[in-house]
Parts: sequence; structure tokens; C-alpha cells
Amino acid sequence: MRSITCISVALCLSAGMLYVTDPPKLPPAEQEVVNVNKARLDAANRRDVAAWARYVADDYIYSNDDGALVTKARMMENLKTLPAAYEHSADPRDYVVHLYGNTAVINYRTTGHEQFGDTDLITEQRRTETFLKQNGSWLLIAVQDTDLPVNFRNPVAVDASVYKDYVGQYESRPGLVDIVSVKDGRLWSQIGKDEDEYMPLGAETFFIKSDLGSVTFSRDAQGHVTGYTYHLADGQEVHSKKIK
Repeated sequence: MRSITCISVALCLSAGMLYVTDPPKLPPAEQEVVNVNKARLDAANRRDVAAWARYVADDYIYSNDDGALVTKARMMENLKTLPAAYEHSADPRDYVVHLYGNTAVINYRTTGHEQFGDTDLITEQRRTETFLKQNGSWLLIAVQDTDLPVNFRNPVAVDASVYKDYVGQYESRPGLVDIVSVKDGRLWSQIGKDEDEYMPLGAETFFIKSDLGSVTFSRDAQGHVTGYTYHLADGQEVHSKKIK
């Protein structure tokens, strides 16, 4: 699914913008760049490949959230072959614009929706676009998409009395300590000043809404909690030892 959604999300942002809210009022020079951004997206939405291409440099760099580089030619071909029934939308917002002479960098957040059968696939991203002003017009020269770690898992019901076993301090490396506590019948994690709720996927496995990984507590032969394993979304693991 990952390889499918990478290009689909790119097209979602390039060929199907749904402007739910307008960006906040910007100074005229900054708004000019945003207007070019929106005009390009509108051209893509109308499948006007020639108009879209006029806003994009021939050698522009597009790095998607999977790290792949997509050429202008490939994006144009994707626009030409996109099915008419393709369901998608996005909500660009939180625009930030920085101007550096004839160079402009814009960054914004978007929520993408794509239909795969009966599944509404939601992707939260921030996108950075770089423009160069040539002959009085802004031209897109680089794009970078970054997926935001929003977790769509749902917690399950467990016996909260087991939470007391997990209370303590866990060290994954020197100086990096996770303080686990129970408050109002819920399990909490605090690393530095950041505090998040550990939400149960089972009696020993938990997740945090702003993280795509999960944590599984471990016990020794006597049943005492000795640490936990943090499972990254990509399959890597980090082991933390209970020190208090």
C-alpha cells in the first residue's frame, strides 16, 4: 500500500485541491507566491497539463514522503492518465511564506482524503515548495512532502489495574528517561517536558496518538516488569530498561 499511496497523495495535492479555508491575509509580495501556487493547483485540477507545466521548471525537484524523486515529465504523465472518477481532496492551511530576493519558500499543512474502495485513506502532511522569480514570474523549482505522524489506531478496553505494574522510569540511552505514571486510571509517559498518554492496544502494548510506533512492556520469570520495547513503524526496535 505504501508505494501506491505515495504517488496518489502527490496527485491529491497536485490535482484535486479543495479549498475549505483560505490562508490568512498575507503581505502582497507573499500573497503573490501563494496565488501562483493556487493557480498551478487549479490547472492540475482541471487536467490542463499545459497550464500546469507553465508554473513548473523543467528541472524541478519533487521529493515525495517516501523519499523518491519524481520528475516533471512523470507528474505530467500522471495528470494525463488520472481517472476522471479519482476521489481525492485536501485542505491546505497554515501557510508560511519567506522571501529571499528572487527566491520564495512556502510551507503549509494539508489533510488529504483518498478513496480506496470503502476506505477513506487520510494523510496529514506538511509541504514545502520553493519558487524562483524569472522574467517577472514565479516558477516552482522544488517540492518536499513530509507525512505527519498522526495515529489512527483506536485503543482497546483493558483492565486498568495492570497499569500500576508499569509505573517507573525507563532508560533507552544515557540521559533519555521515560517516566511512566498513572493518573485518573490512565497510563502516561513523560520524556523531558513532553507528556503523552499511553493508549492500550492490549494489556502490555500501548501507543501514543502523535506517534506511529508502539510500546510493549516486558517481564522477567517472576512477573516483574523489567523494561519495554519501542517498535518503530518501519520494524526497527529500541529497548528501554526499567531503572526505578
